[in-house]
Parts: sequence; C-alpha cells; structure tokens
Amino acid sequence: MNDVTQLTGSPVMWLFSGLNVAAAIFQSAVLYRMAKRYVRRTGVLTEEEMRVCMKAGGTVAIGPAISVFVVALSMISMLGAPFTLMRVGMIGSASTELTAASIGAEAAGVSLGMDTLTGQAFTAALWCCAVMSAGYLIFVPLVTRGVGKALNRVVIPQEGKKQSWLAWGLSALLPLIIFLALSWGQASKSAAHAVSLLAAAVAMLALNLAAGKLNRKWLKEWAMALSVLCGILAGALTGALL
Repeated sequence: MNDVTQLTGSPVMWLFSGLNVAAAIFQSAVLYRMAKRYVRRTGVLTEEEMRVCMKAGGTVAIGPAISVFVVALSMISMLGAPFTLMRVGMIGSASTELTAASIGAEAAGVSLGMDTLTGQAFTAALWCCAVMSAGYLIFVPLVTRGVGKALNRVVIPQEGKKQSWLAWGLSALLPLIIFLALSWGQASKSAAHAVSLLAAAVAMLALNLAAGKLNRKWLKEWAMALSVLCGILAGALTGALL
C-alpha cells in the first residue's frame, strides 16, 4: 500500500487496536475482581473505605488523563488514531509512546512531525513501541515472583507477636523515602517545579486537617485532586512570573 495514511487508518489497524484495548480492559476487570475478593476475604478495608478509594482514585486520574489526551492528539496527527488508541490504551503514557515511536521512525530515516511518514518508518515505530512495552512483561514476573509472600512474612506479624521494627520500616519509611526521592527529582528541575510541589503539599495537609475538624468525608476524597490542581496553578503562575 503506497498511501501510508490509508495504512495508518485502515480497518485492519482498527481491528488489532480494538483487540489490544479489549485485552487491557479485560485484564483490568479481572484484577479489580481479584482485589475486591481479597479485600473482602481479609477484611483489610471496609466497604465504605473501598468506595472512598475508588472515588479518590477516579478523581485523581482526571488530571493525568487530560495531559495524556493532549499528547495523544499529536500522536494521532502523526501516526493515526488506531495506533494511538492501541498504545495509549495499553500503556497509558502518551509521552513515553511518542518517544519510542520517534526513535523507531528515526531509525528508518524519518523524523516524526517533520518528514513525510513512510511505510518502513511506521512499521519501525510500531516495533519500537512493542519492544519498549515488552520490558514490562518480562521485568514484572521476574522481579515480583515470590516477593509478595516474602514481604507478607516480614510485614504481617505472626499470631501472638508484635510487629517488628523491620516490618514497620518497610511499611512506613520505605514508601516515604521513595516518594521523597521522586519528589526531589521533580522539584530540583526549576523554581516552578519546587513551588508546585510545595503548594500541593501544603494544600493536601490543609485539606486533610480541615476534613478532620469539619467532619467532611467528601473533602478527604477530593483532597488529592484539589491539591494537584493547586500545585499545577502555583507552578504555572510561578513559571509565568519568572
């Protein structure tokens, strides 16, 4: 097929794109069902806490989804809607997929967004994205195999015994250290990034304190989303002033 635009938007591409997205949706439904059964069997969360987690997670996902949508528009103009739907629907990171596709296309001698897309470049972009995401399929089973059971033996205390200091450190300090490291990596980029992080942290703390004093559960559910919004606005304002 000489016309690459016909290839990128062909029914075959839509078919395979739909199959990939359907597989991702099926896996999500299965994992949700397994998680719900585990929570009910172990009692680690109540039904009300589960609903709060779902509301909070869904609300917080709105912001990243909008940013992914904006980048996906660029991918659609360069690589077609089926390609974009397939990759973003599976991985969820449009910027990562666009980077991988650009590397593949450049290996075929085409610069995405500047040169005319060829069949070879489109194929190379597809393969590069596939190889990039295959790392998740290989890395996750190798690293997580048996890790859950090992952590349970350390974190969950045996019957009649208190939780050890090691378990307390793994469950409380380790996530804090990881988030601090990730936050510092972003905040150190510029003054706008630092102000954005600080504003989001202050807003999160203030909203949670207000929710506790005012006894407003909905405020806790929306705390993270509102704090993210405060961070975005503060960072954008700082960047504009500087």
